[in-house]
Amino acid sequence: MEKGFIIDEATRRIVTRVTECVLTPGEINLGWKDISEVLLSDRTAVVTSGSGTGKDRAVKACQDALSSYRIVARPAMRPARVLFHLIGPKDLLLKDVNDAREVIERSLCPASEVVFGVALDDSLKDEVRITIMAT
Repeated sequence: MEKGFIIDEATRRIVTRVTECVLTPGEINLGWKDISEVLLSDRTAVVTSGSGTGKDRAVKACQDALSSYRIVARPAMRPARVLFHLIGPKDLLLKDVNDAREVIERSLCPASEVVFGVALDDSLKDEVRITIMAT
């Protein structure tokens, strides 16, 4: 009986990002309860990630993650619950988080419940990373 398996780079990245959501202390934390309600629901769950730099970096990160979401999700999939987790440097503003939330709400479904977390990591310099989980 085999006891191991091989995962591809995309799966490794998503597992790493979901783990970051739980383990990275943040300004606003997502708990395992929030994440498990999405990932372990009876509905299809989609997890994507993206990154952005420069002006409007949080919005660029959202657009990057949402472009992957559109490839993976069925066109008619309207998520009832969306979680996102932003990680950025210490100069990340609440306005950046709000801009990201607005992009997600407009893109996925205005009626969805949106929950988010935010963590700061100065090693990212100018980069903002986002993980989006939807079900």
